[in-house]
Amino acid sequence: MKETLLPPPRLGEMVRDARKAHRLTLEQVSERSGVSKSMLSQVERGTVNPTFSVVWNIMQALGLEMADLVDETSDAAVPVVEHTHAYSTPTRKSQDGLVTLSMLSPYRTVLPMEWYEMRLEPGGELVSEAHATGTYEHLTCLDGSVSITVGDTRVEGRAGDTLRYRADWPHTIANTAEAPSRAILVVALPQQYASPRERS
Repeated sequence: MKETLLPPPRLGEMVRDARKAHRLTLEQVSERSGVSKSMLSQVERGTVNPTFSVVWNIMQALGLEMADLVDETSDAAVPVVEHTHAYSTPTRKSQDGLVTLSMLSPYRTVLPMEWYEMRLEPGGELVSEAHATGTYEHLTCLDGSVSITVGDTRVEGRAGDTLRYRADWPHTIANTAEAPSRAILVVALPQQYASPRERS
């Protein structure tokens, strides 16, 4: 099965269809996701290639899953060993280019979680609005040092440390080193976003 991420026009169509299915206005989705109405409009029209955090927040607001972003172009049997080359790993950069997120989890999984490799340049930070209620994140620092700020609490971790925190609060991951830092980010989704098989 050949799978690729949907291009902006297809992504926009999917977002628009999901919004209309929920009978939501752009303003309502904007309030739920924290994404501006103008950005939502551009996403729906396929005129912008949104950052990962924007896509994530929209998906959470509409109850969509990462699997919904997959374009299946073949019904061939899934191989025993799935090999995803580095050049085809879905990657998103922050608007300032200082944070890179590479999606390591498979597009389709029965587990209500996703995991990513995060690379942060000096001064880089990923600012996220609150995710769906019940979402937790687990951040393991591989190189350098990173901090997580949730509300008024800020904790720093060095290579080998793992920070676990509620992600249904606004939170910020930042590089606190003078050199690039690298981490693994695991997002544990709330049960309502698990697949039907996982919920049963």
